[in-house]
Amino acid sequence: MTCRLSTVAVCQCMTKVKVQLFPDIVDANDDVPLGTEGWDNWPGWGEETDEASKNASKKASQNDWLHACLVSLSPCGDLMAISRNDRAMLLKAKYEDQGGNGSGVGYEIIKELYDAEEKAKISSIMCLPLASHNKTSYGAQDWTCVIIGFTSGYVKIYTETGVLLLSQLLHEDPVLKLKCRTHETHRYVGIADQVEELTILYPKALVVVDGFSLYQTLRACRNQVARAAAGGSELMTPPPLAYKKWGLQEQDIVYDFVSCGVTSTNAFDQLCSSSLLGGYGASTKTSTSATYLYVTTGVGPYTGFFYAAEGSSQPMLSEVALNMASKLKTAFINQMSSTGSKYLGGWLGQSVKPNKEETRPKIEPPTPLHIKFGLPDLRRHGETLSLSPNGNLAATTDDFGRVILIDIGRGIVVRVWKGYRDAQVGWIKVKDSSESQRKLKKAARVAIFLVIYAPKRGILEVWALQQGPKVAAFNVSKNAKLLYPGYGVLGLGSTVSEEIITHQCSLIDADGAIRTLIVPFHLALSDKNSRRARDLQLLNELKGLLKEHKCDSCELQQDVLSKLRAVKAASIVQQGLERVLSTRYLEPATMQEIVGCILAQINSHEIQPGAVEEKILHHFCQLYQQLLHTYRDVCALKGEPPSLEAASTGDSMSLAVLLNTTEADVENIEQLLSEYRASSVRDRVRFADATDMEVGKFFACFHGNPSSQDSVNVERLTIRLNGELQDDKRLSLGAFLFGPVLAGNYSSSKLLVVLKASGILPENFFSLLLHYWLSKDDWQVGATNLYSMVKDLSIWQGENKTNDSATWWQTMRTRCSVSTCISSASIAALVGQSVSALLNCNGHSSEQSECEKSDAAEKPSEKISESEWLDLSSDAEQWRYLVQQLQDLLLLGSVFKSQPVMEESAEKTGFGDILLSVDSMLFGGRGAITDLVARWIGKVGITAKAVSMALRSDIDLSIDSDEAMHTDESLDELAGKSAADDDMHVNTCKAQLRKLVMHFPHSVSHDSVLSNCCWEYAVCWNKDPEMVGLLQQSLQFLKLIKNGILQHGVAAMLWHTFVLQKFEATARLMEKVKKSPKASLCRKEIGMTDTALRDMMAQCCSLLDIIMQADVEAEEIPVYGVIEEPWMSCQGPVPLVELVIDQRLCYYAPVSLHYQLAVVLHAILTYTLKSVKPLSLYHAKEASCFFKDLQSLLVLVTNVNIGARTEFLKKLITAAVTALPLPVSSTSVGSEQVESYDVTDVGTPSTSTTDNTSGNLFATFAVFDKENFTFVTC
Repeated sequence: MTCRLSTVAVCQCMTKVKVQLFPDIVDANDDVPLGTEGWDNWPGWGEETDEASKNASKKASQNDWLHACLVSLSPCGDLMAISRNDRAMLLKAKYEDQGGNGSGVGYEIIKELYDAEEKAKISSIMCLPLASHNKTSYGAQDWTCVIIGFTSGYVKIYTETGVLLLSQLLHEDPVLKLKCRTHETHRYVGIADQVEELTILYPKALVVVDGFSLYQTLRACRNQVARAAAGGSELMTPPPLAYKKWGLQEQDIVYDFVSCGVTSTNAFDQLCSSSLLGGYGASTKTSTSATYLYVTTGVGPYTGFFYAAEGSSQPMLSEVALNMASKLKTAFINQMSSTGSKYLGGWLGQSVKPNKEETRPKIEPPTPLHIKFGLPDLRRHGETLSLSPNGNLAATTDDFGRVILIDIGRGIVVRVWKGYRDAQVGWIKVKDSSESQRKLKKAARVAIFLVIYAPKRGILEVWALQQGPKVAAFNVSKNAKLLYPGYGVLGLGSTVSEEIITHQCSLIDADGAIRTLIVPFHLALSDKNSRRARDLQLLNELKGLLKEHKCDSCELQQDVLSKLRAVKAASIVQQGLERVLSTRYLEPATMQEIVGCILAQINSHEIQPGAVEEKILHHFCQLYQQLLHTYRDVCALKGEPPSLEAASTGDSMSLAVLLNTTEADVENIEQLLSEYRASSVRDRVRFADATDMEVGKFFACFHGNPSSQDSVNVERLTIRLNGELQDDKRLSLGAFLFGPVLAGNYSSSKLLVVLKASGILPENFFSLLLHYWLSKDDWQVGATNLYSMVKDLSIWQGENKTNDSATWWQTMRTRCSVSTCISSASIAALVGQSVSALLNCNGHSSEQSECEKSDAAEKPSEKISESEWLDLSSDAEQWRYLVQQLQDLLLLGSVFKSQPVMEESAEKTGFGDILLSVDSMLFGGRGAITDLVARWIGKVGITAKAVSMALRSDIDLSIDSDEAMHTDESLDELAGKSAADDDMHVNTCKAQLRKLVMHFPHSVSHDSVLSNCCWEYAVCWNKDPEMVGLLQQSLQFLKLIKNGILQHGVAAMLWHTFVLQKFEATARLMEKVKKSPKASLCRKEIGMTDTALRDMMAQCCSLLDIIMQADVEAEEIPVYGVIEEPWMSCQGPVPLVELVIDQRLCYYAPVSLHYQLAVVLHAILTYTLKSVKPLSLYHAKEASCFFKDLQSLLVLVTNVNIGARTEFLKKLITAAVTALPLPVSSTSVGSEQVESYDVTDVGTPSTSTTDNTSGNLFATFAVFDKENFTFVTC
């Protein structure tokens, strides 16, 4: 990056400013009034010379009028003030359109300051920004004040809109200079903080105003003016300014000064000074005192150093504060009531004239300040003095055209520039913002540059300090003015560390253009790094060149090549190439041409052994040359017309020959694939694969790891696939390389030629091919193209011998095993099985033929060893198992993705899509298939009865005990009818389940599937207890399990796993509240509503009844764990049926006891009984046996609580009878029929009301066995 002069703003109103400040100057471009050009108005011969000289001087004054003005620009760039004589123009920044060049910053005139009372000229002006202390914008700029010094000695402060805030006479001499010092963050610990201050220079005095006092005073005055303008209240007396006044009598003439702040001398300098003043016996202080340093320039001496001891002078409060209120009030009233012109704004125009006889305030005499030393120069006098941002250096200009650099700390001249007459100087501070510097997490390095503007020569120079070279030079206008504020925002203090200065050093031209210097940090580096700085400059120019252009062109290519060839450092050239290769609009041909030229330039000379960076650059260029060549060749193949040899055949005979199998197997596989794809078809939007890829994304997929240890004479580098490549980018790369081949656009042999020349390893291409093929399940192409591609890559791998063939095919089997796209994995497995068998046979036959040729004269050919046959058969067996497993998953997938037709549906479990893969099945245990079938049944919602009928080996549809057994003929008819129904509805649930039974006779057995369905529904109910229908459906499956031991074990596991905890919570809650709990209490304590709790209790009764009714003694222990042959190697959790068989049998007594309690709880919840404690109906020993394992023994007791049970029975019978609906009376009394009701069958009490006729209500009471606590219906 080079040093540049950037335009930051354009002031369009400079002509108006010139007219207001120079009314006597007429622009040469202005039109001459009509009637003035005549023979009478021609000048005579004697007047021609005078008139020509006047026109020449007028033309010169028209151009250099800005040099006669005082200009001040705020460091934040929001306000600018231009003054001449007794007038000042205030210009405010604004955003405006620059005529097609975008929006920029401009300035407009907001106020003209002209004080009619002040009979003096403006001698100095300053725009000082003030910081905000609001919470939302703390530390930001709040507003900007304008400080003006007059020749009368007055200092007046205005707002940015021209309202007078403060006017004070600090000294009776003219004001020469106004300078300000604001807070600056120090880089090192131990340096004293510099106070904020406003310094005012008079011919023989120096006034220092405290910055904090000035800030508070200006805020108070501004608030008072705002209140007075809003409410018309009177202005209050502003607080007086605290200031110090120093006398500079020991210097003859003072033209300029700088305030260097607090300084402290070292011990050596203190000893030297004491010895020179008091001799060798002089006493010295142990500690040095802090002093304020003021450096002046002028005459006698040329430069003077004044030191003021801290605390030597007290702040002065001038008596002018007594008259401040009346003066400020008069100024404000005149401003508000004026009717001046547009730009004058009526500032004190047509206002009440002040009292001319007003007495001047008393002026305190200054405190003498002695000069400590100086730099004498009798023939010359200093004109200006500027302090560097760090306070260590100062630059002075004189009348002899010199610019002198002074070391403030040592008080010596360190450098002199000559030939800069009327020079103007400024400073630029630049921080190192490089990435390496940020990683160190230390204070950034700072460089200081000196800016010199020579208006006589029209040149602007930037110099590196202290003895650095000239880093930049610009030809600028001779009528410009260099603006260096030298201060920041007043009132920041040490709380805000970030600088908000935007205009360090600016150049304003007479036409209104404001430009600022941008200097990079690397220009301050030493000479040994100048070559690298030049290369960095060329690199940044290259970046800017690529950013400016938007499209590729031959001119751009030549410009990029010229800049890259000019760079000397190899690492910088590599950075430039990386930027070129990452440019999106460049064509691959252009990139290849640029990389080729740089590579040819490197190969044109011999690389030295120690040139590490150059070797790395050579490998970098060769790497991307190979990638670009591969990319362009692949794109060229896509542009060719489709070849006829790439067309795939789809008949069964050709596929059988290709896949090395029988035609029947091919037809079977095609049928499975068609059924699977038919069940997967859904109405959705499909997008074609994007086979195009940007070259930048193509580069990001590979890496070559260039090293300096590699030889530069390698013909082709080895390129590897990026291991951290994301799946979507890997998929895009696979589609770019293999999409057209698999679609049949061109043959795999053409692509193989391109891939071999790329230098990329064949296993990387093989991995991309498998990833792309296994990424989707809806391929519309056959297996022929995939077979050709896999075969070519496998042959290439065998030629390179970069990887073992066993590892090669194991990788393919692993990818097919973990894939969830079953149809794609099945085709890939068939292709892999065929290709591996073909290559193994060719390999053995070639080895055998070589042996026969070599040993034909000696002995006959030997047979292949037994170990080689074992390896071959092992590989073939692995392929065979994988193909069978994938075919099984095809069948499962076609069933799971189907939506069967059902006459009656049950509750659905809400499971999502079932994803199948060989890997998940092998690690899912021996019951994985049974578990998935049960999950699909719950997802579809098939009833338990339909599942049981479809899975039973004998088609026994009679479930009612009253019907007789069917004969053999009826069974045959029924079977024929069922088969006819299946032919009509192939997608019925019965047909799908029977298909599974035929294919998986062991995994999809009757009791195994019903047990898993029962468990799946119970799990879903446990997740959502409100859905009691899921528990009911689970018990429906449980009832249909034929094996008593299995039924008993599943029921016991359901009770202990899901039901017991809620059953116990319900019993204890009802024992606590002594009644049926309300819905809110049930939801809080149990997690369900009262209605769901009542239904759950009914299911608890059914579950306990199933446990009691299970015939475990008549059944033998079933044998489970047998699985189909392809899945015998599966590992994982133990199947559910095996866990159930291992369960201990439950004892009848505890089951019966829990059943009685469940009936009682259900009765209480059904009839909402009150004042009933269910656990108190039992003896303490019986109550202690509740909520424990049903496998534990129970000791029955004879001493029961007869009274409590009798009372409960009365309440129950009363509630049951009350809940009975009233029967409808018959027409004849004699024909009345008596209806009997069972107490346990009475439902919820009816809400209908009828006549309470005792003769029409009959009920059957229950006989209560008080000892066994059972009901007997009579």
